[in-house]
Amino acid sequence: MASAGAQGRETNESSEKWLDAHYDPVANLYTFSSCVVLADLHGDGENKLIVGDLGTGLYNMKLKVYKGITMLSEHTLIDLPTGVVAFLMDTNEPRTPAVAVASGPYIYIYKNLRPYFKFTLPPLEVNSLEQDVWNQVKEVRTV
Repeated sequence: MASAGAQGRETNESSEKWLDAHYDPVANLYTFSSCVVLADLHGDGENKLIVGDLGTGLYNMKLKVYKGITMLSEHTLIDLPTGVVAFLMDTNEPRTPAVAVASGPYIYIYKNLRPYFKFTLPPLEVNSLEQDVWNQVKEVRTV
C-alpha cells in the first residue's frame, strides 16, 4: 500500500507530462484539422501556428498566423480553404518554408506570406458508379 505522500508524488509526476492547452471561446476560428499547421516561417527556430480560417463559409476566409496566443497576421483568402501545408521549395538560407493552401480546384502558394503562385488542378471525370449513388441519395431526399 502506498502512502499519501507517494500517491501525491505520482499524481504530480503524471500531471507534469500533460500540456495545458489554451482555450478561448471567442477566438472566432472555424477550421478543419487539415487547415492547421506549425511552421518556422522566419527561420528563427520558433514555430508559428498557421490556420486556414473558414470564416462564415461564404465570407471572411482568412489565412491567420499565430505566435503563442497572439495573432501576428491575417491574409484574405479568395475561396474556402480545404487544406494548408508548409513546405521547403528552395535551398536558400535561412530555410524558410512556403505555405500552400488548397481551395477548390486551385493550390495557392505563399512565399514569405505573400501570394507567390497559383496552380490550377486538372478536372477529373466522375466515376459513373459514384455518380449513380449520389443520384440515388438525391432522389431519396426529394421524396
